[in-house]
Amino acid sequence: MNKKVAILTQPLKGNYGGIIQNYALQQALLTLGYEPETISREYFKDASDFRKFLARVKNNLIGLVKGNKKKIFSSKEADLIFAENFRFIKTYINKSKSIYNTAEMQTYFSQHNFDAIIVGSDQTWRPKYSPNIYNYFLDFVSNDAKPVKLTYATSFGTDQWEFSEEQTIRCKQLVQTFKAISVREESAVKLCKEYLDCDAQWVLDPTMLLTKSHYLELINQEITNKPSVFNYVLDRDPEKQAVLKEIANFLGTELFTTQPKKAIENGPVYDFENIEDYKYPSLESWLKSFAEASFVVTDSFHGTVFSIIFNKPFLSIVNEERGASRFYSLLKKFGLEHRLLVDYKKLNLDLLKEAIDYDKINNVLQEEREKSLAFLRSNLFES
Repeated sequence: MNKKVAILTQPLKGNYGGIIQNYALQQALLTLGYEPETISREYFKDASDFRKFLARVKNNLIGLVKGNKKKIFSSKEADLIFAENFRFIKTYINKSKSIYNTAEMQTYFSQHNFDAIIVGSDQTWRPKYSPNIYNYFLDFVSNDAKPVKLTYATSFGTDQWEFSEEQTIRCKQLVQTFKAISVREESAVKLCKEYLDCDAQWVLDPTMLLTKSHYLELINQEITNKPSVFNYVLDRDPEKQAVLKEIANFLGTELFTTQPKKAIENGPVYDFENIEDYKYPSLESWLKSFAEASFVVTDSFHGTVFSIIFNKPFLSIVNEERGASRFYSLLKKFGLEHRLLVDYKKLNLDLLKEAIDYDKINNVLQEEREKSLAFLRSNLFES
């Protein structure tokens, strides 16, 4: 009988990267002979109409100050907007029922005989992104409980320490019960040592545990290579749009994207008359875009990851708010720091014509993949 492994990551919904990294970790564990299940730790149950009203008011006030508002939508609207993502999750990811608080986590784990628990990947150790940061340090598991505890490619999302003093003290205690810690960013190794008093190993994002051929099988469609720039930019501000057009013009190719027509974060909160405009394309079509493009421009961490996996020339735009250390760390591992654009005014168009030595990169990727899989093999269970 295969060993049962629980995975605790961020809630899966509209983030392509969050979904595909969880899929990849499950696939890697299945290949290693384990039985994975992702724990569906959610932020909260559907809010009452009154709470939604208060959230809208708060959102409007924030929007007046910051210049944007995040839309609030019902579960019915979410089902339509994220329909393709939910289909992918249902088809490919073994997931628990939805769990909303620590008490429910305790109950679920007492009723299910897991042999190990993996925290990660994604920004699971970033307090402002987690439903409950202590849950991601496994506070709901008693010290004498059976499961082996470890992290795989967990991330703080930044090279700055964002925990409060109280959170730091508590999490430092909790992490001592883990068998092994691995992190996604090099800077996280230092943060773990300095603030949590634990050693950590720098490993690959789970998506890189799988090969290009695996993703081509997942896409399961004919790939047509075409001269084009795949624009996977999450923050659609005017400066970035200008850079995209400049790059496409220089390369003499067309721009295309695989994203909702309108961003949920932009525009009026109540503007859902054309709800199809906010609908996410399928994850398979998103992956296919990397495979078909002749060049990729992205401000996404996982957009950068898949540019490398599919051996594409690319330019990554640093996204400070979403976490810049992720980009620096990833590109440093492959000697590709020069593909990072920090200042729009310093865009070097000649770089766009510069070839990337993917024979060398692929060798590094294979070596790092073997190291990362070895971390899982050696730490999941006692020998």
